[in-house]
Amino acid sequence: MDYILENERPTGSIPPIDFRKELNDEQFNAVTAAPGPLLVLAGAGSGKTRTLTYRVAWLLAQGVQPGEILLLTFTNKAAREMLHRVQDLTGVEPGRFWGGTFHSIGHRALRMHGEVIGLPRTFTILDADESEGVLRDAVDATDKGFFKDKIHPKPGPLHAILSMARNTQLPLSETVQRFFPQHEGIIDQLPRFAQRYAERKKDASVLDYDDLLEHWLDLLRRSPQTAEYFSHRFRHVLVDEYQDTNVLQATLLDLLAGTHRNLMAVGEDAQSIYS
Repeated sequence: MDYILENERPTGSIPPIDFRKELNDEQFNAVTAAPGPLLVLAGAGSGKTRTLTYRVAWLLAQGVQPGEILLLTFTNKAAREMLHRVQDLTGVEPGRFWGGTFHSIGHRALRMHGEVIGLPRTFTILDADESEGVLRDAVDATDKGFFKDKIHPKPGPLHAILSMARNTQLPLSETVQRFFPQHEGIIDQLPRFAQRYAERKKDASVLDYDDLLEHWLDLLRRSPQTAEYFSHRFRHVLVDEYQDTNVLQATLLDLLAGTHRNLMAVGEDAQSIYS
């Protein structure tokens, strides 16, 4: 069957592409798959990025508009490179797509719609050191002697505990027992620390990296209108390096693709770090 796509869209919109010639059988099957949920498992060097790139080109050839495609990767650099490859194939500029990391897309969504959940558009994003500083101050205000005890975690490791709980969507107690058993002695104190940390960030209108995902999820859950907007805007969601997706990110994907179910996830199961 000839898959040179001429006349699929108005002349001049994208150049004709011979997908059958450019791709091997497995890549071709993934690229031209019917709409719906699609999980693509592939090893290193097997052309995962190429498959995603050509999938975007295929969708454009079928009449999908660039603004209806959401591309999620694990570095902004990877997203830029992939969209530039799409431009080389199709002539469509990267700026017409939504593409980037979960955190960058969450940031963009919150700037647009965060006021729905009481988040000012002028919020500031903390870097890792700043986040640890806010947490240190929050803990000191709750328990002045906590960090003076040498068996207690310092602000960095303590922040890692809170972050793990948020990204795995597990209770703090279970997080410590499963991932940080050496700190079981502070389990009872952690909820107070987490609450004070959240309060300080809210009072200062600042967010840490995990907030970008948690508040985005909160926005989609609390505002059906906003969830419907994103679900209808992004008719196709594509995710690279899916094996690195954690529970919080997977929950976001479920909501974003919950209506149309056009979710393509590409990854290497042998490299999974969250299973």
